[in-house]
Amino acid sequence: ALSDGIVTALGYAVTIRQVDIGGPVVKINLGSGLSVAPGWINLDASLNTVIAHLPRAAQRLAYSLSGVRHEREVAEYVDVLASNRFVFYDLRRGLPFADASADFVYTSHMIEHLERREARRLIAEAQRVIKPGGVIRVVVPDLHYFVDLYAKGDTEAAAEGLFSADVPGSLGRHRFMYDEISLAELLRTAGFIDVVRCAYREGATPNLDKLDNRPIESLYMEARR
Repeated sequence: ALSDGIVTALGYAVTIRQVDIGGPVVKINLGSGLSVAPGWINLDASLNTVIAHLPRAAQRLAYSLSGVRHEREVAEYVDVLASNRFVFYDLRRGLPFADASADFVYTSHMIEHLERREARRLIAEAQRVIKPGGVIRVVVPDLHYFVDLYAKGDTEAAAEGLFSADVPGSLGRHRFMYDEISLAELLRTAGFIDVVRCAYREGATPNLDKLDNRPIESLYMEARR
């Protein structure tokens, strides 16, 4: 799509050496989309993140290009963009934060869109920027859930969940899928400890009532540095 090409070009053209974190408790949401909560720094390389830095009047005009018209009304869309902090950034390039600068890192339904080597690098980067004792929460589509769907005969839903074939954009499709064992291994290999599977909206990460939003097909896991 044209917008996807423009956003990708911007992602490589913009270089952010280091984001001003501010505040005593630093919370970073990687690949946030519009699933955000107050007080978080939301990194994303979508067109919506570009629109977030426009005046409200321009955001209303850009709403038709946002791709979320079937999910949100224009007033809610503008309010989310105007009330939260967004940073336009391609997460395949690492994280623009200093070592041991974040208390919490959250990412939901994002790393499965990366190649395995890219996901390993990103989780290693998260380990670098999280303070000792800080928490990461990773949410992914649960491979076991979709395999079970297939085994039960719901092959179309299983295939859609596994491959996301009809999702537009270069980062729209799934590149790798995780189960509990492979996701825990990813976190431990990056140096995280105390890796545990969590329930929907339960865990040490704050604001899960706003951040967690896919209760049925998701695998939730937290770990500490």
